[in-house]
Amino acid sequence: MIFKIIITCFISIIILSKPTIAKDEVDSFKSSPEGSVSNIGKSKHSIANNYMVVTADYRATESAIRILELGGSAIDAAISAQMVLNLVEPQSSGIGGGVFILYYDAYSKTIEAWDGREKAPINYSQDIFLSSDGKKKGFIEAVSGGLAVGVPSLVSTVEKVHNKYGKLPWNALFKDAINYSEEGFIIGERLEKLITRAPHLKNQKYAKDYFELDTGGLKAGALKTNYEFASSLRAIRDDGSKALLKGNLAKNILSTVVNHKLNPGRMVNEDFNLVNPVLTKPVCGSYRSWKICGMGPPSSGGITVLQILGILNNFDLSNKSLANTNVWHLFLEASKLAYTDRGYYIADNDFINIPIKEMLDPIYLKERSLLIKNNDVIKNPTKGNFKNYKASFLGQDVTSEKSSTTHISIIDGNGNGIALTSSIEFMFGSGLMTSGFLLNNQMTDFSFYPKDKEGNLIANRPEGKKKPRSSMSPTLVFDPSGNLRMVLGSPGGSQIICYVAASLVRMIDLNIKPENVTHLPNICNRGFASFVEKGEKGDILSEELERIGHEIKRKNMTSGLHIIVKDKEGYYHGIADQRREGTAAGNN
Repeated sequence: MIFKIIITCFISIIILSKPTIAKDEVDSFKSSPEGSVSNIGKSKHSIANNYMVVTADYRATESAIRILELGGSAIDAAISAQMVLNLVEPQSSGIGGGVFILYYDAYSKTIEAWDGREKAPINYSQDIFLSSDGKKKGFIEAVSGGLAVGVPSLVSTVEKVHNKYGKLPWNALFKDAINYSEEGFIIGERLEKLITRAPHLKNQKYAKDYFELDTGGLKAGALKTNYEFASSLRAIRDDGSKALLKGNLAKNILSTVVNHKLNPGRMVNEDFNLVNPVLTKPVCGSYRSWKICGMGPPSSGGITVLQILGILNNFDLSNKSLANTNVWHLFLEASKLAYTDRGYYIADNDFINIPIKEMLDPIYLKERSLLIKNNDVIKNPTKGNFKNYKASFLGQDVTSEKSSTTHISIIDGNGNGIALTSSIEFMFGSGLMTSGFLLNNQMTDFSFYPKDKEGNLIANRPEGKKKPRSSMSPTLVFDPSGNLRMVLGSPGGSQIICYVAASLVRMIDLNIKPENVTHLPNICNRGFASFVEKGEKGDILSEELERIGHEIKRKNMTSGLHIIVKDKEGYYHGIADQRREGTAAGNN
């Protein structure tokens, strides 16, 4: 296959001369590691009436389109796109990580939720991220090396969904990624910038060599090959997930994890046998006249998005007399309350009892809404209490996942829809590379402390065989007649929840056109502080919210919203967030 490579002029960016990063730079990086590539306002909008694809890179989008044109289904296209993303966007996701999938089958009109979250190794204990003095390890210390790596589960998960809904053969879905690996792919602007910002890559020889850090890092416009990744993909193409969990790839993963000199992992062979992606029920709720469906635990995304919206259901945000500032005041307060519940109650539901029904009860959410005042700010939000919840003694978790994730939205020609969010957690994951791909550090999504300051056990504490909580929020939206009308999701760590919820408020309540949603500033409160995105519009909103009493922190908030909306005329609108390098494309 011959690929046409279009080299455009890249925005000049300042590159650090050394890969070494100062402490203040690391701290800044931890709070918002993935910087924007362009100014808010650039349009990335596509319209089609047959099918639509939105991914984080034009090559992945083109790969998905090719699969659909060959007669493939939404899952077929998503797999092909994901394999390409692993190569061209290695900092965010891939076969070394995990995934959550919402799949809508248009024929049966069923919604399925697939949990492909990594499990903690068997030999994990609740003090895994504590130093000898009982204090938590530094984030970079915990991330770097093998200790935070869970057995990858993405391939096993997409394989299971493909077995049920795939139309093309499994081995047809790896062609593009293999070709790009062997023929080369052009390094993008974001990857160039992020390589030099990653504080842990320089300490991992494989990754250091691959990303050419000794010579300042890979540069935008350079042609890069990855023959080892091509070999790994061929093995997976031919043998499926067995190649990753049973063969030489598994041996390479285990060896890489446990033999790290500074931070060896506790992974053992048996951990590979425990990989078992699960078909679960989505969590669904009503917002205005719409049905919103998301992922249940161990993702906190679905429940928390629905809690935010359920609280806001008690306010008429479409009222023209309600000022824009007041809308976002209400949003901040609702997200503050929802995230507080999240911190106490949501973790791996195989280990704790989660009061999902009670948390989403409209009566409960009405009671929570009464805590919100038009011109006042909740200073110390408290969790809700549920009479029959036996584990209410659990402590509050303030863990904040980092934002190296990707999201794929697809609706195929038969109306099947997929919202797929995948991740290796931190940017470039653990920094460990083997067989051409990076390994995740998903275990740092656990609370580093097993107990809170009062000595209460935290639900999301580390335990062997347990899945860490996630904020990934793949979302499907249905109209009152039950028709699929929206597919959306985003990267962005624990702020993903706000990105998705705010987008729905803008489209449903404020009647903002889908193509304009990502042009507006991001906003979030995760239970402890209010953040508004830097920029002219965000700065104006921040000043207005501060007059009400909000203490606003302004920062870069690099969402990567990928939205598909089906309008009343039956046309699909695909929107790729201009903050990243994504594209939307379809066919008429």
